[in-house]
Amino acid sequence: MLTGEYDGSDRAYFFQGMSPSSDNQIKRGGSQAYYRLRPAPWGAAAAMVGVATFAATVMVLHLLQPDHQATYQLMSELALGRHGWAMAVAFAGLALAVFGIQVAIAAFEASRGLRFLLMVAAAFFLAAGLFPLGDTSEIHIAAIAAAFVLSVLAMYLFPSNAGRASAAAPRVVSWSLAAGIAVSVALGHSVLPIGIAQRLAAACLLAWLAILGWRLGRR
Repeated sequence: MLTGEYDGSDRAYFFQGMSPSSDNQIKRGGSQAYYRLRPAPWGAAAAMVGVATFAATVMVLHLLQPDHQATYQLMSELALGRHGWAMAVAFAGLALAVFGIQVAIAAFEASRGLRFLLMVAAAFFLAAGLFPLGDTSEIHIAAIAAAFVLSVLAMYLFPSNAGRASAAAPRVVSWSLAAGIAVSVALGHSVLPIGIAQRLAAACLLAWLAILGWRLGRR
């Protein structure tokens, strides 16, 4: 059975299940109402897989590197220890999560600008994994900084630019978690130990991605 919802506009009749007719349109009240396939059930799933990959990889590396002091050391420094290569997998997971969200919101008429921000942020997270701390520290640090700045900007813009997907992470969610990142980073240079501050910021981003992945996957 074909299910969906219509909000009165000619472009907002989305559905799950059967494909629309070959011309992808039907008559509704004398006007044209367009069906649009959801192109991204996998986008939301990719976000969830990416979040789980990052979290699981980092947790395992903490267990494998008991000398790593999470309170005072950055997560990126796990790349310098035993099985540090796995941090590339962790950052690839984070990149997948961010990219998956931008794919998922395409079905809900999100703005191209918002999707572009998320795509670039995903690229920087991937670059952070490809260029770890060590011989490529400068590239890694720049990529991480750019990725987080773009992610926070995307979180701020999401409620007004994500189209019908904005209901999945309204202002109280997106802005609160974005503020959590900003405050954590700011306090990490003064009040909080840098390791704790960075992990709080990462937790806020992961929470936002997970909420979107879960809610968009169920729509």
